[in-house]
Amino acid sequence: MSYGMSSRERKLLNELSRRDLLVFNPIEASNILDESRENTYRILNRMESKDLIHRIEKGKYISTEKLEETHIYHIASNIVTPSYISLWSALHHYGFTTQVPRTVYVMVSNSKESISLQNQDIRFVKTSHFFGYTSEKKLVIAEPEKLFIDCLLYPKYAGGIQEIKNSIIEAAIDGEKIVDYALKVDKKSLCSRLGYLLQKTDKNFDEERLKENISKSPIPLDPSRSGGTKDNRWNVIDNLRWKKC
Repeated sequence: MSYGMSSRERKLLNELSRRDLLVFNPIEASNILDESRENTYRILNRMESKDLIHRIEKGKYISTEKLEETHIYHIASNIVTPSYISLWSALHHYGFTTQVPRTVYVMVSNSKESISLQNQDIRFVKTSHFFGYTSEKKLVIAEPEKLFIDCLLYPKYAGGIQEIKNSIIEAAIDGEKIVDYALKVDKKSLCSRLGYLLQKTDKNFDEERLKENISKSPIPLDPSRSGGTKDNRWNVIDNLRWKKC
């Protein structure tokens, strides 16, 4: 990779590594190189033609070396700041599901078009509930408790309610934290579905505190299905297929 590399190109790559900048933009490159914006773009274009760097999208770059050695989830969670991996991708990361999603799901605070990288689609899902995530060696990801909140808010991006239920069975959940997060979102249908699923999967949580905020009218557990049996405690119509574990 170093063949034909100029001193400025080498300086940029070395400094990016030293600063632990996985994804970078032209302003950061300009500051590192102490070059004008115009000269910086020339350098970046030259480096891209030499396959020293890869342009993720307009104004976002990664070194080719980092692109090849870094997991797609780590890269995806650093394209937009702030953002974090969640939904089906996080279910897979934590081992709550054996299903391997074809799309990488990233939560963001503003709308953003999907992109492709490493032959995978990265979908950016806008949320107004931007909390409950953590950083693990450049991977920014939802905490398990916030993950299930996100999944119930956006079930179609998490494999559906059936997959969410199966994943809850496999997960270790902080019962107090997940109730705190649900109440912070302040959505009664969420509290109803969450309470019912936690109870049915034998998780420990503060049932009474969550129950004070459930839906007043019956709601389907899976919005994509009809029929089912009403549970009066959570005001949920259970239309899932349950299996003994």
